Amino acid sequence: MQLDIQNRTMMNLKFYFILTLVISLHSVKSQCDSEHDIGEPKTEDLDKDDYSKGTVNAVLNLKDQYQFKCCGFIKAWEIFVSEDSTTGRNVKAQVWYQEGAGNNWTLRGENTIQVTNVKKINVEDISGTRIRPLLGDYIGFYEFEGSVITYKDNNKYGQYKATTFTSDETTYDWDTVAVGDERGHAIHATVTPSISPTFTNLDDTVAISNNEVAGPVVFTLATSDSDPEDAGLLTVATSTGSALNFFELDLITLEVKIRSGVSLVPGDHLLEFTVRDPCLNSSTNILTIRVENDPPVITSLATSSSTTISEDSKLETLLHTLIVTDTQPTNCSLVSTGVPFVIKRISGSTNYGIFLSTGAALDYGKQNAYVLDLSCTDNYDDTTGIYTVYLLQNEPPSINGLPRATDIQEDVFVETTLYTFSVTDPESTVVTCSVSGISPKTNIIFMKPSTNFNEFDIILQSNPSLRYDIVTTYRIDIQCSDGRRSDSNVFFMNVLRNKPTVFSNLQNITSVSSIATYIGQKVFDVDISDPENDQVEFSMFCVPSANCPFEIYHSGEIVLKRSIEGEFIPAYDLYVHVSDGKSKTGPRSLTVHVLDINYVPVIRNLPLPSALVVSENSALGLSIFQLSIQDNDGADTHIYTMTSSPSDGVLYFNINSANGLVSTSASSNINYEGVSATSFTFTITVTDTKDSVSKNLSISIANQNEAPVFTKRAYALSVDEGVAGTTLADPSYLYQDEDNGDTHKFSMTCASNVGYFSIAPTTGFISLATDIDVDATGSATSFTCTVTVSDGSFTDSASLTITVNNINDNTPRFSNNLFTYYLDINYPLNSVFGSTVATDADTGDFGNFIYSIDQTSLGTETFGIQANGDLYLKTSLTSYSYGSSISFIVQATDTGSLQGTATVFIVIPQTTTTTTTTTDRPITFWEYSANPAWVIVAGILGLIIMVLPCYMCYKNEFSCTWRGR
Repeated sequence: MQLDIQNRTMMNLKFYFILTLVISLHSVKSQCDSEHDIGEPKTEDLDKDDYSKGTVNAVLNLKDQYQFKCCGFIKAWEIFVSEDSTTGRNVKAQVWYQEGAGNNWTLRGENTIQVTNVKKINVEDISGTRIRPLLGDYIGFYEFEGSVITYKDNNKYGQYKATTFTSDETTYDWDTVAVGDERGHAIHATVTPSISPTFTNLDDTVAISNNEVAGPVVFTLATSDSDPEDAGLLTVATSTGSALNFFELDLITLEVKIRSGVSLVPGDHLLEFTVRDPCLNSSTNILTIRVENDPPVITSLATSSSTTISEDSKLETLLHTLIVTDTQPTNCSLVSTGVPFVIKRISGSTNYGIFLSTGAALDYGKQNAYVLDLSCTDNYDDTTGIYTVYLLQNEPPSINGLPRATDIQEDVFVETTLYTFSVTDPESTVVTCSVSGISPKTNIIFMKPSTNFNEFDIILQSNPSLRYDIVTTYRIDIQCSDGRRSDSNVFFMNVLRNKPTVFSNLQNITSVSSIATYIGQKVFDVDISDPENDQVEFSMFCVPSANCPFEIYHSGEIVLKRSIEGEFIPAYDLYVHVSDGKSKTGPRSLTVHVLDINYVPVIRNLPLPSALVVSENSALGLSIFQLSIQDNDGADTHIYTMTSSPSDGVLYFNINSANGLVSTSASSNINYEGVSATSFTFTITVTDTKDSVSKNLSISIANQNEAPVFTKRAYALSVDEGVAGTTLADPSYLYQDEDNGDTHKFSMTCASNVGYFSIAPTTGFISLATDIDVDATGSATSFTCTVTVSDGSFTDSASLTITVNNINDNTPRFSNNLFTYYLDINYPLNSVFGSTVATDADTGDFGNFIYSIDQTSLGTETFGIQANGDLYLKTSLTSYSYGSSISFIVQATDTGSLQGTATVFIVIPQTTTTTTTTTDRPITFWEYSANPAWVIVAGILGLIIMVLPCYMCYKNEFSCTWRGR
């Protein structure tokens, strides 16, 4: 028999992913460990029957022995051929799987076997592409050229499905095919394990620079697998770890590359790779990537390795910017110690710089150059360098414009700049200059920097007190230094004698009017002259000196320092001095005549010996006081004004501005209780338009009694009908009395309705003076009264309406507390047998009531009651025996829920007649069964109460003793 092997497995990536998923779903023992058979182990034992007699040509075996238990390869098939077959007939041995319940079955793969021996075992090895069954797959076959494989029915065999294919099927809905049972088929497959794949170039180590960037291939993995069917189906995975932060694997090309955007960290980085075949056989190896560090390179020292600075430099100065290239972060530092230099990061930059330290003490004479050793490191490698700093020697400064001399007046008193000189320094260093000596010795001359660079002012201080007669020339020695070297020179100040100041217009006479003057008014201007144009100062004294109205300014102006209106002194003599700081001239006199002197008016009749008394409620515009004045200027016109303390006094009193007559206000009444104070002090001022005089007038307000007044004239109260003494609600009277502190009493009259109400004199509260029942015949429900309030002298009245409310204050009452009726046991139903009459003393709605019966004790509604109180029988009395009695309660309830009750007693007398009689005769006291019983009990209790005290007295021998309790 010739074997034609056809592999229908799809060798592409999609198939691989599906295969991997299926393997993961059958993860229990997914790889085969050894070679074994799946199916019927002895195919010849199943030589019983075949499918030559029917239409079946496709079979799926569902018994466990036909199911694959692991992933491997089918290396051979064994079948037992039916005697009905023929040599050369083909049959397809198949492997089927189902992905989840309800899904179609899929053909994993099939091999075409050609029959070589009929009625014998046929074994064929697979030399081409082998089928890879997975865990859970089943063996089936397709006899597309006729019956080939035999079977045998027996209860030891399991389930199967048999159907008819019309053509080759790669997927089939086997779930629609009926399940057969107890049949085994003469076929089995020999499965051999899959061989694990390997890396052919691992373990290995590669070295790269830390300056490498993303892109170049670092290493390419190579794999090998002895199973040709695994070609293109191997997977490679990397383990997790820090190395994956820098490197990545291209799963298509298996190239290891540097990740984009990373900086490589020197050192060994281990990548663990695992290769797997579809049966999950795997091998793991390690690739070590050794990242070798490139040391930093200081590129800036190649073009600039030295600089020159002045030995005068003291400020922090950037001498050189270090440019360092390295993929790793670098740090630079100064190796040399004890030098006035430092290496640190430049502000706002990532570069380091070589700086002169702040306050560096450089000295060319001691050391004219510094060779600085420095180092830059990336924490893996160090790079050293040398930078040289040369010093320039300092040149001394030079003073310009000296020696020199200047003249100054001895009377100078302001600070004066004598001379300004400049200093030249070759290095443009800031120079400091000072006075090293003054001859003769003094401290009135000093020096300070001027506004320009390296310029200085020689200054004479203010108020130097120069004296020509004592010192005529001062020598000032000056020294200037740039901090290292200095220059010196000399300056001279000559003192000139002072000449006195001269008056130009004194002695003199002038005048000033006392009318319409003002403070600061100029009276005279003193003129002087000074040969040196010195600043001068004036001084002055006055005769008479008391309250002198004049003063002199340093400008020479004599002015008024106060008003002289009303002045009575006719003239003043003013004596003036002038000083230029060295000499004083004067005094020189100025006579000032005061013109237009005015006489002040005089109030003759104020103050009064006692306060003027004015009664409240005085007439409006009433004259109460006339002011009297005297003025020696007979032609003057006078104006009268008045102010008050407290200030509101002017609301109640006026003054005539023309004649000084004081009167009460023409519009505001004086109310003793309404004013802010009862005593006012009025300041009355009279002026002649030039001068004025003021005096005080005291006025006291006298209190007068005033009547109380109701501000509300009508009031209304209501009260429920009730008993005497019931107090009504607060009337809340609204009244006022201008007299604070008055005591008020109330009284009341109600016309002809006398005796119904009373009023509390102090509070005005109203109460019932007698019982009031509006239900009584002829009773009123509304009363009109007059309420009067009195302060003892005056009264006022208001109306008061009192309404008495009808209330439900009477309970319905039955004519008897007990009604007794005799009824025959056969008394007819719905027939009236008696009447219970009740009445209610209330009038109106509260006098209405309804009847009802409480017969809950009877258990049934035996009796009824009509609206008029008539009783009738509702239920037969036949359930009661002759001689028995029945009782129930009748009720009368008014609209206010007040309820009156009475007891109805029904007696069923013993009789032999058929006639029933009724009576409404009340039963006697002893006929009611309950009464004799409680009378007996009460008698026994009364006897005990009477005997017990006698017994206690006998026990205590007729004496009483306190026993503490």
